[in-house]
Amino acid sequence: MLTIEQYNGIFPIYVYMLLVLPAVVLGLCGHKSKLLNLAISLVMLTLLLGTLSLQMWEFVIFLVCELTLVYGYCFARAACKNEWLYRAVFALSLLPLVLVKGCARTDLGVYVGFIGISYISFKVWELIINIHDERLPSAAPIDILGFLLFAPVFSSGPIARYGAFLDESTRRVSPSEYATEYFIPGVKKIVIGMFYKFTMAFLINTYVMDGCREGFFTDTVIYMYAYTLYLFFDFAGYSLMAVGTGYLMGIRIGDNFNRPFLARNIKEFWERWHISLSSWFNDYLFSRIVLLGMRSGLFKDTKRASRIAYVTTMFTMGMWHGFYLHYILYGLYHGMLLVATDIWMKSKAFRSVKKMRYYDWVSRTICFQFIAFGMLMFSGFLFE
Repeated sequence: MLTIEQYNGIFPIYVYMLLVLPAVVLGLCGHKSKLLNLAISLVMLTLLLGTLSLQMWEFVIFLVCELTLVYGYCFARAACKNEWLYRAVFALSLLPLVLVKGCARTDLGVYVGFIGISYISFKVWELIINIHDERLPSAAPIDILGFLLFAPVFSSGPIARYGAFLDESTRRVSPSEYATEYFIPGVKKIVIGMFYKFTMAFLINTYVMDGCREGFFTDTVIYMYAYTLYLFFDFAGYSLMAVGTGYLMGIRIGDNFNRPFLARNIKEFWERWHISLSSWFNDYLFSRIVLLGMRSGLFKDTKRASRIAYVTTMFTMGMWHGFYLHYILYGLYHGMLLVATDIWMKSKAFRSVKKMRYYDWVSRTICFQFIAFGMLMFSGFLFE
């Protein structure tokens, strides 16, 4: 059974470029087609998951169940604004991912789940939350399916937002606009992404990480810095290729990385690293914990509320990666770092030292050490 992993080699990228060619031709003629993009996505997903594979069947069942929840809640919300109904629907939408993450710890892990379930789940949750908040711009099946199944970002993001995706899908562009704002930037992103992933990440993995031995302090330190750079080049490279492919299909999705290792503190790091993930958690979890905590009287001031929300949000992010100790500790580690950063940035000492001449570069150097140790924890190298 032929399957093609996304952006995992030159051949898959060549196949994907052939598949998006009709969208490119249409764009250069000044048109976009939701139906064409959906058809291209379906072909890509068939190649990714396999035509009659177990993954494909599980994906189809997941999609049918989640669409039933989305549309069922959409109709129910219009007639009944019951909060318990919302909580029940949202809990049901969580179950597939919880099941997959739980089974990953057992022998059933190879049979349960499909590539991309973690990322499509975010889209489903966003739709349900937007229905609850009465902010769903369109419930048309072509729009919902186009959003959920958009193949360039299916397996590992970036996480598209429904409103922005819909705006891009309906935005009219002239041939010259498509060429300058979509085609050329898209090709550039794909080329840079290929260099990141197939050159930089490959070299670091092959010539540095593979030679590191467990249990040796020096090797652990080398692995820590090497893995940090490897993960950036591998993931940022993938993200650039995904975003670039989306551009070619006439859909602009925001970049997922913005020079994260130049961050001067951990807050700034999360504004630069895996931006689509951190912004999703900020909008749909962190801000809601703070808001609900203040409204309910659970917290007396926003400082305490935000610090509890930091730890809760990052713990949840760690659990989302997987039910493994190193992921959970990674989430708690960053939650505590965000709390420490918040305390530091509100202190008199911070207001004094930030005016110093070399503050930016000293703070970047220190921050990178915390980032790298977190990446070492995330890698699982310490727990093997």
